[in-house]
Amino acid sequence: MKAIIQVMLLTVICFTGRVYSTGYGDMQPAAASMAQAYGAMARGAESIYWNPANLALNDGPSFSIRSLFDASFSLENNSISIADYNKYNGTFIDTQDKEAILTDIGPGGLRFNTDVGLGIPVIGGGSFPLPKNFKGAFAFDLQLGGEGAIPRDMIDFLLYGNQFGYEREAVGKSSRYDIAKWDGNLSALGIFSFALAKQWMPSILQPYLSQFAVGGTFKLIGGGIGEVLRSDGGIETKVNGTNLEAYGVTRMGGGQGFGLDIGFSGVSADGRATVSLALMNLLDTMTWDAEFPLGDFTFESRTDSFFVEADRLRALSFAGNNSFGEIFDNPQDAGGETVFREKTGSSAFSTNLPAMLRLGGTYDVFHNLRVNGQYDQAFSSGFGISSTPRIALGLEYSLVKWFPMRMGLSAGGRVGNSSAFGFGIGPFSLGSMKLRLLELATVNRGGFLPAGTQGAAFSVGLFRFEVGGL
Repeated sequence: MKAIIQVMLLTVICFTGRVYSTGYGDMQPAAASMAQAYGAMARGAESIYWNPANLALNDGPSFSIRSLFDASFSLENNSISIADYNKYNGTFIDTQDKEAILTDIGPGGLRFNTDVGLGIPVIGGGSFPLPKNFKGAFAFDLQLGGEGAIPRDMIDFLLYGNQFGYEREAVGKSSRYDIAKWDGNLSALGIFSFALAKQWMPSILQPYLSQFAVGGTFKLIGGGIGEVLRSDGGIETKVNGTNLEAYGVTRMGGGQGFGLDIGFSGVSADGRATVSLALMNLLDTMTWDAEFPLGDFTFESRTDSFFVEADRLRALSFAGNNSFGEIFDNPQDAGGETVFREKTGSSAFSTNLPAMLRLGGTYDVFHNLRVNGQYDQAFSSGFGISSTPRIALGLEYSLVKWFPMRMGLSAGGRVGNSSAFGFGIGPFSLGSMKLRLLELATVNRGGFLPAGTQGAAFSVGLFRFEVGGL
């Protein structure tokens, strides 16, 4: 039992399930280290992920190249913290402890999520000037995705073993283990983004702002997706045998789509404050075709169902040479073969990236201290985005100009409370060029303090180049 508990807790804390989010820029080191309170501070190539209008602000670089190497990785769950692991690891788990674990998990089951970001080296993105005082930027991103949940009764099964139905009923539980309400999806997406921005000052804002800019980002998206649409099932052990039933419906496909972001940003008259407003994922849509070629591969859009049903199941049956058709009592096709899976449809379908409002602000308290605030509100959930509002506060302090230290706190959103810390080495000036050697961030997910962490995130960027700017 001790070994099972250790494996279960480590798996929950470290296992990955979701690997995409609103964009890799959310987890670039400078943004991640301030708990993603970064919408008003992003400049150059980073603006494309937060607010394209920031490209046109005067303190941004004339040219910039995204880090030659940047990557991020995070892992999290909704129930088990580091403190829980330390509490239960190496100790006897009594009935009270088991019930406490199940209570923390809740009726929705154990959910686990991961975000992974990777910028394509060298050609991953950059910003540049254009005629007529326009500024432009582009980015290539690869996003792999998946999410999952484990039914609460499966954890009950691991903790207590397979109990008889009457034993579970005696303690107020259902006689049947809910074992098949699995939730999840997988995706692989390639995203090309192109942004344009320009300064434009409405007369009504002239008394209050020294700069005002508007911008937009157009995105082309392609890839494949697979997801579980619905599933159900259970197992019940009686004195005379075990009843098992389960079914599920899944679908998969390949396709392409597009998206649009728009943004506005303004700088105060004294130049110390910046306000950013962006509407992300407007009109974003993906159409998953019946057949979608990708290189030497072809994705087929399809919907499949599977079901398993058995009565008086005995574990000894699995140890022999019995076929599945002999073990499970399922319908048979015309040829007499047991039917476990059948194709239920083949048609195109569409999904949408949730639209999101991003409001941010930054203020230079001193020449070496900057305070950032961020409010994010998605209008629906999906693709790693939660409709729960998120607020964040971040600080950047430069003890010396080439060593910025950053920290941040956030609440709400998909992961709830979180804290972050990070630092950078650079910029170093080489004539008109600035070089940032290293940027690093670490984030506690699910709690402000390390003991309450239900996951963690790490982000690193190497060798970022900028030309011009303040």
